[in-house]
Amino acid sequence: MGPLDTVLKQAVQQQATLTIFLSEAYLKSEWCKDELRWAIEAQEGTQHILPVYLGNPLQLVKSHDLLQSRFLDADANRVNQLGYVCQQNSTGIDPDAIAEKIAVTAYRRSIPNSWSDVVIVLDQRGNGPRRGEPDLPDHIVRLNAPALTFRPSLQPRQKAELLTGEDWEDMAKTVSSAFYSIPGDLRNGTRRIRILGGAQTGLFWAVGNHFDRTTRVELYSYDWKGEVMTNKEQGDLTPLTGGDPNCARLITDDENNSTNTQGEAALYVGSDGYLQDVQEDIGHLPLYWIETKTILSEQAMPLVADIIASIKRLYQEEGVRRLALYWGTASSVALLTAANLTTHSLPKIKYMERDRAQAKYIHLPMPEDS
Repeated sequence: MGPLDTVLKQAVQQQATLTIFLSEAYLKSEWCKDELRWAIEAQEGTQHILPVYLGNPLQLVKSHDLLQSRFLDADANRVNQLGYVCQQNSTGIDPDAIAEKIAVTAYRRSIPNSWSDVVIVLDQRGNGPRRGEPDLPDHIVRLNAPALTFRPSLQPRQKAELLTGEDWEDMAKTVSSAFYSIPGDLRNGTRRIRILGGAQTGLFWAVGNHFDRTTRVELYSYDWKGEVMTNKEQGDLTPLTGGDPNCARLITDDENNSTNTQGEAALYVGSDGYLQDVQEDIGHLPLYWIETKTILSEQAMPLVADIIASIKRLYQEEGVRRLALYWGTASSVALLTAANLTTHSLPKIKYMERDRAQAKYIHLPMPEDS
């Protein structure tokens, strides 16, 4: 590959960001000081450098000429380079907090404020290893848009992997935090989020929850054949109209637990194949059912309109205030449905996803629920 110093310099200068774990040992290493110099020379300014201060930031910065001239304020009495501070040899270092700082820095350096498209790859389910850059279709590559890839781990993919409990909450929090870190003013001009990859439906729901119609973002999702399902035609900040409010039919109702007195109900969206699993899980809740079959691209938004209209009717006419939503249909429809649940005149949604391995449904709390 060539001389080590040449290879390291090229590697450092090709990165969008560089994180330095700044300690006394770091400042005594000639290799580390060379890498820092290469990083500073690579780009204008120092916003691409994220320091993790392992010790007193002011003392560390004053110990290095390059850092002194760039990281100190004019009075030389405080550090003006934002980073993460923790005491060396401390037992309280939080690796997740450091990782989040690194991610935010990378987003801000990699995604321009004027972005029009961002690609989100949910790399969870499927075959093969979860490593390297995602294999994107040519028409997505030609957009030359920033791509954010979310993986629950680097373990091999599984076709029916289901994150639950702490694993789910960690993944959902990571995805949500990343979206909040995407720069740009979403209130000015419509932006496009394109979601690819295979994942449990709850992750698609979480994306839709975040990029609802108040964010002026158009969502695009692609099925295994490359067909797109989108809310593009809905319009900015526009509530979804139409839909059949009576398409959700009541199929079970315990006389001792009516929706009018308890305010709770269950809604299942899916085929009859999973209906028995839902019925075994709901207990005494009244159960409504919107039956679906294979969803084609042009059928996605009409189905979403039916779901939203039915949920509104359950709230306004049946007194439902808490709705357990059992999902058993396309992930793309989950994405677009979640993006339209923005009004306060709707019940609180408890999202339920089917665990194929155990043939039962699992509650997946969303970041917005806490």
